[in-house]
Amino acid sequence: MERGRYLTTGELARLMHTTKNTLFHYDKIGLFSPEVVTENEYRYYSIHQLELLNAIIILKELGMPLKEIREFVQDRNPQRLLDLFEKEQVQIREQMQRLRDQSRFMEKKSQNIRRWMESEPGKVCHQYRKQKYYLIRELKQATDEDFAGTVAELTQQYETSSHSIQYEIGNLQYGSDIRQQVYDNYQNVILLLEHKPRGIHCQILPQGEYLTVYFQGHWREIGRAYEQLLKYAEEREIKIAEEFLEVYKVDALATDRMEDYVSEIAVRMIK
Repeated sequence: MERGRYLTTGELARLMHTTKNTLFHYDKIGLFSPEVVTENEYRYYSIHQLELLNAIIILKELGMPLKEIREFVQDRNPQRLLDLFEKEQVQIREQMQRLRDQSRFMEKKSQNIRRWMESEPGKVCHQYRKQKYYLIRELKQATDEDFAGTVAELTQQYETSSHSIQYEIGNLQYGSDIRQQVYDNYQNVILLLEHKPRGIHCQILPQGEYLTVYFQGHWREIGRAYEQLLKYAEEREIKIAEEFLEVYKVDALATDRMEDYVSEIAVRMIK
């Protein structure tokens, strides 16, 4: 055996930025074994095995199970390699899309929190909003349990069909209740979306000028924010729509106290 053509387990591990235990495991399961094992059980890998090990490492990093990698390695040929690459490229594109979606989610969440932190507490603002879309699901009972279950069902439906987490959770309240000082008649759950979803029937939230106000606290006290909106519109003789959009901006992701939740209430101005 020409020693210069072979690497010990430790040398190969260092060269390929892996561990000796990983190489021992690959050998044990029949995935990648040393080319030479001497009588005193010293293990040596040929330099020609580097390319194969590199391919195994890449496939593993792509999330391919070791069992599937072993099956490919034991019966590899150019066509199987092409088929494998095509399959993995699809998964890579899907993974890239998920990463982009997660990045946009964090960016949007950060913007919402910063916008609230920079706002003046209780101040009613004018805000132009682009057209958005929403999915809506009626509540059977106005209880925390029913709300949580409905949110779970609706988000699962959307995430499964769109492979996206780009949405905000909220409710639609109605002027007929608000003007009678009924602020807890939660009849629905909505997912507010930036883009129209494919294959799912959705509603449209019209573009236009909106009156908006933030409310921080338990939802049972949210009536104060609605009263501020109505008073602001009445004093300035602003005609408003009947649908009030109530969306969570700071929720369980950022705090474990219901009293620290932040909602944004918005109602479209009618000219």
